[in-house]
Amino acid sequence: MITSRDEGFRRRDDTPRKVRNGLRLRSKDEEIVFNWPAGPWLEMVLSGFDDTTRSEGLDFARKGQTVLMNIEPARITATVQDVSARPHDLRIEFDPISRDDWDRVVKSMAREARYTAKLVSGDVSPEIAEPFAAAGLTLIPDPSQIQFTCNCGQSKCRHAVTAAYLMAERMEADPLLILTLRGLFGPRFLERLQEARLLATSGLSRAHPIPGTAAMVRDLPSVEESLETFWSPGPGLEAFKRERRIEHAPQALLRRLGNAPLEGRFPLVGLLASIYDSVANAARARLAELDDVAMAASQPLPDVDPSDDEDETD
Repeated sequence: MITSRDEGFRRRDDTPRKVRNGLRLRSKDEEIVFNWPAGPWLEMVLSGFDDTTRSEGLDFARKGQTVLMNIEPARITATVQDVSARPHDLRIEFDPISRDDWDRVVKSMAREARYTAKLVSGDVSPEIAEPFAAAGLTLIPDPSQIQFTCNCGQSKCRHAVTAAYLMAERMEADPLLILTLRGLFGPRFLERLQEARLLATSGLSRAHPIPGTAAMVRDLPSVEESLETFWSPGPGLEAFKRERRIEHAPQALLRRLGNAPLEGRFPLVGLLASIYDSVANAARARLAELDDVAMAASQPLPDVDPSDDEDETD
């Protein structure tokens, strides 16, 4: 009977031990290319690694040699199985951005709506790095801001490459992780930015004020509590006042968003501004027509002398 202990089935000493249900790259492409920020981030992390180490680490990532991996603010910890019986523990640490610097970046980004709009929609484009650069910071860390620690005895080892590739793939799906690795959880950064944006624009730069009628809706009971009177207009209809001709900044939203990154025959912002103006002019013309009809209906009918009717009958 032949067993795995026999010479022909003995595992080679330089072959890594297989990991059951290990973390592995989802991409099956022979050459993996990541978008921003994952691509530039990976290049910075792997700066200084030789080609052999990179190739071996990528092979480990494809085979699923990672037992576990944790992502924390300014740190990645992972356990990677190699040829030895025990897996290797490693850490990739990044110099975190200080609390004061985070405050400066948040305040700077809160002044423009485009940053909040992009981040809320999940768009972490290179443009997001501009406020960091203006504050003298780097969103993507430099190689000098990255430290590697592994109990395999080497600092820049294939285990670190394995974790870096897995991290880049996760960052491709969740770009806010770039903020987490700079010291602040991405969702928390987004919350702070929204709060700062709200404070920065409260009562000062609204494109349009909240109509009084809309504000009254907040005090209305729920639909479940109003089933019996749902189709009744109620006393509020008599007090209804149409609010219009309120002064506000023209194309306020377009001004806040700035120039569009799209290229074309005509500037997108200018085209949208023309459309907005056309819609606004059409709405004003329609309101003027309604006013004329309302004014004509409100005028009293001319008095009619009954004797005139008698004369016509005769």
